[in-house]
Amino acid sequence: MKRLLRLLLSAVLLVLVLGHVADPLRAAQRNGPAWWDPDGVGAGADWHYRVPVSLPAVSSLNNTARVDIDFAALMAQLGITGTFDANSVRVVRPGGTLVAVQEYTDTVYGGASDSNSTRGEVRWIVEDGGAQTYYVYFDITQNGTKPANPQVPINGNFEHSAAGTQLPAGWLSATKGNATYDMQVRPAETVNVNSDGNPYNNPHSTNGDPLTGAGSYLLGARTNLEPSNGAISQIDATVLTRTIAVPAGNPGSLTIHWRTEGWDSDTNGVTTFDNIHIRIVTAGGAATEIVGPATNAYTTYPFSPNYGPDPVGTGNSGYGQYNGFDTTLTGTHTLGVAAAQHSEPWFSRSYSLAAFAGQTVTLRIGTTHMELYKSWFHIDDVEWSVVTGSLGSAQGFGVAAFSPLGSQPPGRVLTVQALVDARPTAAANPVAADIYNSAGTLVAAGIRLYNDGTHGDAVAGDATWTNSGADAANPTYTIPLASGSSSGWLVRVFARDASTSTQSAAANGLVHRSGQPAAQVMANWWNIDDAGFSVDAAVLAVSKASTVVSDGVNAANFKAIPGARVRYCLTIGNTGTASASSLVATDSLPATLSYVAGTLASGSDCATAATPEDDNTSGSDESDPVGASFTAGVVTINRSALAVSGSFAVTYQATIN
Repeated sequence: MKRLLRLLLSAVLLVLVLGHVADPLRAAQRNGPAWWDPDGVGAGADWHYRVPVSLPAVSSLNNTARVDIDFAALMAQLGITGTFDANSVRVVRPGGTLVAVQEYTDTVYGGASDSNSTRGEVRWIVEDGGAQTYYVYFDITQNGTKPANPQVPINGNFEHSAAGTQLPAGWLSATKGNATYDMQVRPAETVNVNSDGNPYNNPHSTNGDPLTGAGSYLLGARTNLEPSNGAISQIDATVLTRTIAVPAGNPGSLTIHWRTEGWDSDTNGVTTFDNIHIRIVTAGGAATEIVGPATNAYTTYPFSPNYGPDPVGTGNSGYGQYNGFDTTLTGTHTLGVAAAQHSEPWFSRSYSLAAFAGQTVTLRIGTTHMELYKSWFHIDDVEWSVVTGSLGSAQGFGVAAFSPLGSQPPGRVLTVQALVDARPTAAANPVAADIYNSAGTLVAAGIRLYNDGTHGDAVAGDATWTNSGADAANPTYTIPLASGSSSGWLVRVFARDASTSTQSAAANGLVHRSGQPAAQVMANWWNIDDAGFSVDAAVLAVSKASTVVSDGVNAANFKAIPGARVRYCLTIGNTGTASASSLVATDSLPATLSYVAGTLASGSDCATAATPEDDNTSGSDESDPVGASFTAGVVTINRSALAVSGSFAVTYQATIN
């Protein structure tokens, strides 16, 4: 007998996703670099770019690391434009903390003075020895201006203290025996100087320019005459000191530059008149003089503007002329000093620190003066135990999408979430997502994510950006109910800052990976992330079988004749890739059949369906786990869940009218 079967199946799928959503930090590590942020993501100042700097294997604790960086070139690598923020430069240790002693000097590049405001020299004191990778972070003002670097500078070039400062930042002490002496940081300048003592070449226009950069340190008597004290030598009239922790493994050398200027003189082995003396002093007080009369090396390392104990003459060098060094009044060299008469050169010495390896020593720079005939000295570009770093390619801040991941059911409104390393600063829609289906078709574009405690975002101002799709005015994407099981779905998240892209206007705010194509995918951009997911749907298969169990006439071989009773069996199975829940099936009896009360039963299959199901919709039989009822000519079957590959059967009997 052919019957009309109407079966309505409505399934809302319950999907169990394990190991995907619970750990967003793991996703961040998978998709981008761990990012340094001094005050927490989303708070205070956030940095957006960095460059790795590799130190050689010989680097040791307390070495001075040095690297020249052209930040404009790094920005070009990243495919961005903006106003470089010189305050933003920070050196970060391999473990993610700030280096304690560090500096960026934009007035020096390649060991020379430089006026390009987008490049300079970065130095720091090494805290992690060996072949380590440090990171130099930087930014543009469009992403929010950064405060000045609070870390202590090395300041061996005096670029990190204002003109007029007596004790420069990073230095230990600066003392002078009389207030009339000069002892201060000075800018580039030309000064007209007069001296007492009836000297030659007086007054004289002197060169006060630093060796490199914008500043140097001045000691001695340039502004004022040396104070009168009855012609007694004023030893250590000015003294500038700093401590140096000499690396144990790679002590290297101390290099210092100085310039002598003025009219007085001194002599090898004599410390009576005007001189500069530079010493390395150990904790026990032992002093090693590397520049000064005690070195007996005036020819190589001049320590006074002139040489000799007597007034300069036509046949001898001595005091009385401006920067005569070892020359007579007629310009003849008596010792072979390389500096020309009346010139104003910088001298330098590099001294091995091997004897001081592993010790903390004091660099002591002092001057001695005798009244009459002014002398003064400049110090610049002091450095020690230097190792040179190697730049890698620039990197940008990252984003990691962590929802949706895993398996998603048809009908689900997707919650989109992403973890962002730094605060996205684009003026509009800074974090957005696109959804692609398994065929690679864009099905939702520009889904806006929030970090303000709304739209499913749990905590305002943290690193997590969310849109749960609960607001119809700002939807995400709903997987169509009719979707079958498929893999290869994709969520692509964009976290934009305030930079302008050199790639295209559409890429504004995106940070390009050096050497990669321009296509806006995760592999090509630092602040784009792709995350894959699948759609897993329940597929319900239904079959119906009938058997005549009696006909009131025959003892066997029953016939489907009026008065005969027929047993019907509905078998429902899930052949999909996801569990089904809230399943409802109905079977409407035609007028040619009359339901036999109390015959509903359920089981795993037609042969074993023996669990009684009464005809009403109440009672414990409605959830055992099948519920079945009959009313108004319709058999209704309910089941709360049906697992993948699961099946069950429901039977009932009807009489043929």
